[in-house]
Amino acid sequence: MAKKKTKHKKQPYRNAAPPRATTTPRAPRAPKDDDTSLRRLGYTAAGAAGTALVGSFLSREGWAPKTIATALAAVGAGLAWKGDESTIRSVGAGAMSAAGSQLALMLIDDHEHKVAAAAPPQTADATKKPANAGELPPGSLESAFERAKTRLAISAGDSMAA
Repeated sequence: MAKKKTKHKKQPYRNAAPPRATTTPRAPRAPKDDDTSLRRLGYTAAGAAGTALVGSFLSREGWAPKTIATALAAVGAGLAWKGDESTIRSVGAGAMSAAGSQLALMLIDDHEHKVAAAAPPQTADATKKPANAGELPPGSLESAFERAKTRLAISAGDSMAA
């Protein structure tokens, strides 16, 4: 079998690249997106504020608070996950975080109520001093008043006799 010869272009210098074609126009650049971090933060805050408004409106309409928070968190998560634009994703992230935090607060509050209800009521120990221990025994005030009246009558009678 005969070997096939390949033609190589010899370049004038060792590291030289082939000449560039200057006649082909460059593709126009895409316009720069105005999506700054401050703008995304604003959209996230707007999503949280919108969630608070929608949640308060639904609460006034009689919806259960946990249902509202769960639904709004799910909608926000869907927008943050599958949103087409960064604006929609930022609004969804704000909605999800606001509704999620409200739901977490409600669940923590319910847990505290359950723990408090399950705890047995505390009873007073026999060794503990009663709350009214510093008070006078029953009837002592009346007897002191009678003694004072008697002494006053006796001292008033002595001063008239003199």
